Order: sequence, then C-alpha cells, then structure tokens
Amino acid sequence: MKGGERDLNTKDRILKMLAENKGRFISGEQISEELGISRTAVWKHILKLREEGHRIQSVNRLGYQLVNSGDVYDRGTILSRLNTKILGKNLYFYETIDSTNNELKKMAAEGACEGTVVIALCQTEGRGRRGRRWQSDAGSGIYMSVLLKPDLPPTAVQSITLLASSAVCKVLEKYIKSGLGIKWPNDILINNKKVCGILTEMTSEPDKVQAIILGIGLNVWNREEDFGDELKHTATSLCLNTDREISRTQLVVEILKELEDLYLNFVEKGSSAKFMDIWRCFSVTIGRDIIVIQGENRWQAKALDVLDDGRLLVETPDGKRQTVLSGEISIRSCDN
Repeated sequence: MKGGERDLNTKDRILKMLAENKGRFISGEQISEELGISRTAVWKHILKLREEGHRIQSVNRLGYQLVNSGDVYDRGTILSRLNTKILGKNLYFYETIDSTNNELKKMAAEGACEGTVVIALCQTEGRGRRGRRWQSDAGSGIYMSVLLKPDLPPTAVQSITLLASSAVCKVLEKYIKSGLGIKWPNDILINNKKVCGILTEMTSEPDKVQAIILGIGLNVWNREEDFGDELKHTATSLCLNTDREISRTQLVVEILKELEDLYLNFVEKGSSAKFMDIWRCFSVTIGRDIIVIQGENRWQAKALDVLDDGRLLVETPDGKRQTVLSGEISIRSCDN
C-alpha cells in the first residue's frame, strides 16, 4: 500500500514537476534548487521513475523531459495530475486488496476524512450490487472507492448514486462516440453492454448520513475473451469501443474532478438539477418498457422519468403510476 496525505515524496514531486512541464525540458539544477536536494539525488530519482515505467528523456545541458507516461498507473502519477479540493486529499493505492469499499469502510470507522480515496490494481473480492462478484483483474480496470460525508438525510444516498453515474458518463463521452448510456439506477452501458458499475454503501443515524462509500468499477483494458462465458454477452470495456488513447490515471483524475464538481454543487446549493439534467441526457431507461425486479417479484411497467431524489417513476399496464426506490430493472427490448 502507498497512501496518506497529499504530501508527495521527493520522487513524486519530481514527477509532478516533469508533468507540469510536459513538452519542455527542465534542468537538473532547477529541480535540485526547488527541492533542496543534490543533482546526484535528482538523477537517482529519475532512474527510479524510469524503472516504474515513466519515459523520461535526458539531454545534456537541457535537462529532463517527460516524453509520454502512457498508462503508467500509480499513486504518484495520479497525485501529480490531480486538481481537486477535497477528493483525493487522502489517497491510498494498493496492488492487491479484497475490496476497495471494504477497506474504505474500515478507514471511515477509524475517522478518515471526507474525500479519502482508495484505489487498487486488483481486487480479490470485488463486488457489485446485490453482492454480485465484480471481475477485477489486475491491469484491466479502475477499482476505486471514495468517501463522502454530506450533511444530508439517508434518503439522499440514491441521489449520490445518480450523481456518480452522471460524472462518469461526462468523462466517458470524451472517448465514446455513440451508444453510451445509463440504465437506472447505476449501470453505465456502451451499446447495451455494461462497462461500469457503481456501488453505494452508507452508514447513518436515523436522520443523518455518517458516511457514504462510493465504489466505482470501470472496465478499461478488458478484451472480449477476458469476460468468459458468463459475461461476454453483457459486459464490455472502454478499449473495445474507442480509438482514443487511454490512460487509467487520466480517467481517475477526470472522474474525481467531475465527481467533485457535481457533488459540491449538490451539497452547497441543495439542488440535484445539475447532475439530473446530465443523467436524463444519458438515460436509456426513460420512455422504455421495463421489467421491475424486486427480490422474487417481477412486474412490467413503462419508465416515465427519474425523480430528483432518484426514484423511478413508472406506469403499470393498468395505467397506475408509482415510484420505485430500490431494486433492478430489465429493459425488455434490450435484455429480453
């Protein structure tokens, strides 16, 4: 594990300087003076960064230049690019963990501050809603959990789920030309196949949220054969649907920034209008014939809208309107 306050160590600070001057050379002397270390120490840190996969060019009398970070994915690279006020202030990065949500729950119980983020390269017990397993192979995706502590009633947790899916879609639309959508409440799809899931868990008092653990699992580098027979017809990944260069680090940075912007707007203004406008734009649920699944009960309806508190407004075949707060849906024309 690597983590803690956003107090970068010397190596990470050098990486941050190089990233901020990307496309330009920065001299070893300048790095040495700004960080208060010797030129020899600078060189040793450069060698270590290269060992981690960073492409750093060195030219006599010019200095060092970050040529291309590609998909280098580690705590230092994320922090060197992160531009948020709260989210990621505390960032922990694991190679392997049972579940980022589980780990962040423990941290929250021990007093972790709002905005703490846990990321893992691999999860051994990654899960989605209803306790379903979430495939979390090393190097294939983004497995991240974010701690939120809004001064809101427990009923607001559904809104946070919709807010998060809106934030992720705003980022993914830069990569996906068509077919990107959200199926209520939390499935992000590309051409009707799931690319991202969001798991929201909460601890609360009767009238106040104590902590919300927001888990995001995004398939990035998975190939079709990686999904196996169980998932190959229902799951997809970002790389299978875009020609754009992909960086998990950049995706994390952009998702955290978009998530923070929408979250702060929500808690400060007390209005869900901003993220609900985004959610409705990406909805593949509204206006569709669906099957509502609540435990063993299944019933048909037409999805009319999603209310600002996250409830799904539906109309049953006999013309009765009602709202659905929990459960799942199957879009009949797509899934059945």
